[in-house]
Amino acid sequence: MNGLTILSHSFRQVTGNLGMAIRVSGWLVAICVIGGGMLVSTQPEWLNAALNQNMEGMADASSNSGGSAGLVLLLTLAVTVFLFWSVSLVAIVWHRFILLEEIPQGIIPYRKEFRIGRYFWLGVGISLLAGLVVVLVSGILGAAFGPFLVSSMQGMAGGQGSGMVGIGFLMGLLVGTIVAVLYLRMALVLPAVALDDSLTIRQAWGDTSGHTWAIVGLALALAFINMVVPMVINLAFGEMFWVSLAAMGLYQWFYFMLSISILSTLYGHIVQKREVH
Repeated sequence: MNGLTILSHSFRQVTGNLGMAIRVSGWLVAICVIGGGMLVSTQPEWLNAALNQNMEGMADASSNSGGSAGLVLLLTLAVTVFLFWSVSLVAIVWHRFILLEEIPQGIIPYRKEFRIGRYFWLGVGISLLAGLVVVLVSGILGAAFGPFLVSSMQGMAGGQGSGMVGIGFLMGLLVGTIVAVLYLRMALVLPAVALDDSLTIRQAWGDTSGHTWAIVGLALALAFINMVVPMVINLAFGEMFWVSLAAMGLYQWFYFMLSISILSTLYGHIVQKREVH
């Protein structure tokens, strides 16, 4: 097993079952599109200020709205909880389709035996640990490459920005790879939760120890994709806001489904001893 084999196998799981992927997650995408469209169409003052990154304008809009500021906060909290619940549900259903060949039922394929709460909290905990690593690694890299960054910034002031871009890209690639390796090794517990199997983070870490280099290669590929594709979208459609937004949304959806498939593939190969081709 190597990283590119895992990636290509997971890619085929999504593209080869594209209709099922849309069926599993389409309801959430539809809600997000409709909800986002309604929000943009009303164009509240605080949203315009947020889009323009005008913090003073956001504060003024909140103070002028009187009691509605608290309502906006509560609505934001409710939407956030719903989104996390929905994402966890989609992930569980997709894990079960890939690993059990279980066909989802209903437009929103919820079943009461799904352990959505446990999936959600484990996902949050693993993400927080990965975020802590981002802070630590970024601090170390910042101290190590500080002089190079300063000289590159001076070069940008002189019209030579290629050095800064190159160093920034390499640092982002390194941080993204490290974080992805840690996440993939710990997140093996998530498919286990979806299948109602017993697996702890410690066990997941131990089970993946013999596949470290394959996971490193996979993490490097994912970090590269996640840096290059948004950059290409921005360069291609940067001046067409709605086209760029739609392209980025499509990419984020596909990457999300691909990520769930990757965890399913890793679980199937490492824990269930399935062959990956």
